[in-house]
Amino acid sequence: MRAAIWQVRSRLEILFSRSWGWVLVSLLLLGWAIVFSLSRGAADLSTWEAALALLDSMHPMRAVILDVRLPRVLGGALVGANLAVAGLLLQTTVRNPLADPGILGVTAGAGVAALVVILLFPEQIDWMPWAAFIGGILAVGVVLALSWSRDGRGGALRMVLSGVALQAIFFACIALLTFAFADRAPSFVSFTVGSLNGTGWSDVKMLIAPTLIGLTASVIAIRPLDLLLLDDGTATGLGLAVRHVRLLAASTAALLAASAVSVAGLIGFVGLVVPNGMRLVVGPEHKILLPLSALVGASLVLLADVVSRMALAPLELPVGAFMALIGGPYFLYLLWRKLP
Repeated sequence: MRAAIWQVRSRLEILFSRSWGWVLVSLLLLGWAIVFSLSRGAADLSTWEAALALLDSMHPMRAVILDVRLPRVLGGALVGANLAVAGLLLQTTVRNPLADPGILGVTAGAGVAALVVILLFPEQIDWMPWAAFIGGILAVGVVLALSWSRDGRGGALRMVLSGVALQAIFFACIALLTFAFADRAPSFVSFTVGSLNGTGWSDVKMLIAPTLIGLTASVIAIRPLDLLLLDDGTATGLGLAVRHVRLLAASTAALLAASAVSVAGLIGFVGLVVPNGMRLVVGPEHKILLPLSALVGASLVLLADVVSRMALAPLELPVGAFMALIGGPYFLYLLWRKLP
């Protein structure tokens, strides 16, 4: 008996020492988070009943699960995965653990562009994801340009301050738009604080293409991303086109973050908390870190959404505000650890 237990323990240690065990655990966590999220709502179900409702065509809750809860859950999972991977790409691009789509103004830039389309060109609402992408990539470019010193080196403090200033400008633009279109102000509130309320199948369809493009580009660039962690001279000596890889990674991050913003609004700190936490667990190697960040980011947003729905039920809190309560203290901790 002891020999069998020791053998099982040894195999588990080997599995987790290879880090892929954490990917398996994150897959199981995501599966549980999906079923648990499906079970919570105006009428709570057990996780078993929620799973049964998906399989049984005669179940009385099947319509609610399929038409209301499932698109919200799938949309939330894609939003979380996109934000986490976007944060990872930005942190690798600038070699700075403080980088995040929210802190660097990427989500706010995407949000301003999306609001402009919603308010000024409502008949062209299909343009919103692409407008958000343009706003996000412009924000990335401005932050990189402002944070790069004259001697050609970028500093962590310079980058954070540039991102905070740019974010303040974008939020001022959002406030002006809210004032100018006060008759539609209630619809802005959930957008500016981030919410999954009302997410439907059309939103899920809107997320699929950017998610597939962004994640595929990230997977293809795994080895260049690893080399990007080295200094520019070493990476160039190993044959890496540093500027092109940086541009590709930043553009991919902007696409992923913009797609999330176009559906869920301004949800921050997912791209900060998840990649840094997973890096502590499995190290900096992107072939493990990338899928793990995507899976854990999806689970985190789903669980945060469940908590935001249950905390003051029947009142629903915005998931973006809840994530800020988690990410804000962690950001202060990183500032304390990383900056002199």
